[in-house]
Amino acid sequence: MLTVNRPRRPSALRGSPAFRRLWGAHLISSLGSGITGLAIPLLAAVTLHASPAAIGALTAVSALPHVLLSLPAGVLVDRAPQRAVLILTDFGRALCLGLVPILGLLGLLSMPVLYGVVFLVQAQTVVYDLASASTVPKVLPPRLLAAGNSAIAVNGSAAAIAGSGLGGGLVQLIGAAFAVAVDAVSYLLSGLLLLFLRSPELAAARITGRRGVLGDIRSGLAHVLKDRVLVALCLSSGLGAFAVAMRDASLVLALVRELHFTAATVGLLAVTAGVGGILGGLLADRVARRFGFGRSVITAVLTGAAAIGLLAAPFGTAPAVVVGVGQFVGGLSGAVYTIGQLTMRQLATPPGLLGRVNAARRFLVYASLPLGAMAGGLGGAALGSRSMLLIAAVVMLIAVIPLLAAGIGRDVVEPGAVAFT
Repeated sequence: MLTVNRPRRPSALRGSPAFRRLWGAHLISSLGSGITGLAIPLLAAVTLHASPAAIGALTAVSALPHVLLSLPAGVLVDRAPQRAVLILTDFGRALCLGLVPILGLLGLLSMPVLYGVVFLVQAQTVVYDLASASTVPKVLPPRLLAAGNSAIAVNGSAAAIAGSGLGGGLVQLIGAAFAVAVDAVSYLLSGLLLLFLRSPELAAARITGRRGVLGDIRSGLAHVLKDRVLVALCLSSGLGAFAVAMRDASLVLALVRELHFTAATVGLLAVTAGVGGILGGLLADRVARRFGFGRSVITAVLTGAAAIGLLAAPFGTAPAVVVGVGQFVGGLSGAVYTIGQLTMRQLATPPGLLGRVNAARRFLVYASLPLGAMAGGLGGAALGSRSMLLIAAVVMLIAVIPLLAAGIGRDVVEPGAVAFT
């Protein structure tokens, strides 16, 4: 049984200088990443004249490290001092992205080079994200974890929206290659800020002894498998990721082919999901305080299933409004779920295993995404996009079963208590 205290209000976060620096570094780098998320595909399409297949391969290369490297990266995060991991991966990403405009000026930039840069940046992002998720519980007490995770999640949602807008303007103003350089600067600034991150817990490695990478991976997976809460959270996350990927692939086809929406309208509707994510991030701590982590996570999954079902319903006379509401609610529920389940994992996992436990969940999620996207695309061609949206809603509904079976909705909440039984 996981026994946790109710989260406190986020105003108390201001009392943690270490968290403020971590939060600030995350905000800076997330804003830069939002710019690159638009600039890299534009660089490939406009500057390098890449084919649709080559741009699709770029997306695949970007996702590959999250599947291939998550488990060994979890071992690295548990073995190495996490402050050093965060700083080195920030500086490493700054170096990789900083090469893009230089190679462009020298006439040496090509799609193979861009593939290599994207792979290296994403490989370091895997390590950084795992280290960041493992760092928060070491700079905040358990009672502030939900508030801290909410603050960082809001960073990501807000930066994704702002970064995309800035990215479009920067590409227009200085070109795609130099827009990528702005992201390099953001990682450099993030790393410099983290140099001032001071916490004894972050300066020491957690794994004692050496069993080899495979041995440490096995010990992390064994810990997950023997804990019903962690198993349920991982299974639910994998099923949810599959459903979301299926939804996204099917929804684009429905909007473009059935409703004849323009690319600008599709992009604007995607922004509503980001706005929902921001609101969900702001509300997640309050929802957990009011109802408990388990109930908030279960409710978020059910709400997410309803949101996908809304997208599959007849669009009526105002299809953009219906889709916008579905996207907004999906973004909101997704943020509440992500923050709630992350906080539960952090509370249920010993510090020395956090990297590997988070890596196990990450591996399952990123392995599910391409499978869900493929199912949505192929199924949409055979059965129709709306039918696949209904199936995605059912899959999301199934994602609640592991949570209910594990009794997560009955989590015990007692002031000041954190226990693992």
